[in-house]
Amino acid sequence: MSDRRLWLAEPCPTCGARSELRCRTSRYRGKPTRFLHAARGWRQRSCPSCKAQAGELCKTPTGRRAGQPHTARLAPGRRELFADDRVWEELERWEATAALVRFSGGAGSQGSIAAVTLEDAQKSVLARWGSGEGELPEALAAPVWGRYALFRGHPRTTGLLVWDAQKRQVLVAGERGGRNFEELLFASRQVYRPAVTPVPVITGAASRGSAARARRGTSPAAGAGEASRSCERCGDPLPAGLRPDARYCSKRCRQAASRARLRDLPPSPPPSPPETCSWCGGPMPSGLRVEARFCSKRCRQASSRHALRLRRNSLRASGVRGTSRPRDAKAPG
Repeated sequence: MSDRRLWLAEPCPTCGARSELRCRTSRYRGKPTRFLHAARGWRQRSCPSCKAQAGELCKTPTGRRAGQPHTARLAPGRRELFADDRVWEELERWEATAALVRFSGGAGSQGSIAAVTLEDAQKSVLARWGSGEGELPEALAAPVWGRYALFRGHPRTTGLLVWDAQKRQVLVAGERGGRNFEELLFASRQVYRPAVTPVPVITGAASRGSAARARRGTSPAAGAGEASRSCERCGDPLPAGLRPDARYCSKRCRQAASRARLRDLPPSPPPSPPETCSWCGGPMPSGLRVEARFCSKRCRQASSRHALRLRRNSLRASGVRGTSRPRDAKAPG
């Protein structure tokens, strides 16, 4: 068992987030994550490699201090609920329909968890814990630390985090800086497969009208058809307000599909090297690079000197003088 709040005292080995800051999806321009990375809680775990206890640093076989924690210590422990699926499974074992986490913090004070409560379908309390009284309440409170870290720089915030076991989603609502707020932190992503309906055969004037609409890219029920479209990459329904010809739900899916298409393209043949030297016109020897233009170092230097000489002549003809003094000129007086 480990307190997620203590994880923030250490930098994250996974994304490189500094202490007291939230974890991110990547090291460079990543988005903040809802959960803190499992590797960030290494100090609160015992090390299976060097047998270091919780709170101690890892050691080498000679007893010296290790430069970094061992890899086995960066993974969550066997008794540690960390993944979303394991939290949902634990709530189902308790037969709980909702888990409520009351928290507060900000305005110069660190965050704190007031209580973690499990409720059934009849809104009766199944269990109630305080802060740090078990692994399940710590796992249920993990989205609070993933969203607000140690509440550094936040105004006074009090709220309620709700785990809805029926809809498999996590919501947070409360008061922040004197204003009410409500935010959806997580929702289960289900692959949406629209029902396949047979297309009726239309003849006559109706077929001509449907053909004209197809050429214009519109349909008689365009507004109703937008809800049934799904992303070609992840399968989620397309959000409202996109173009009629949109194929992806977000920029991330569009870029991922583009990278997949580029990977599937056949490799282009390498360019053929030139047969003659660009300076002397002689044949190119074997063993040179494909982008080589000259047969030898002498030809490459001669071409460079010739290009430099032409540039100097053009500058001299245009009346532009250099700031440097000629070598044979003498200093005055």
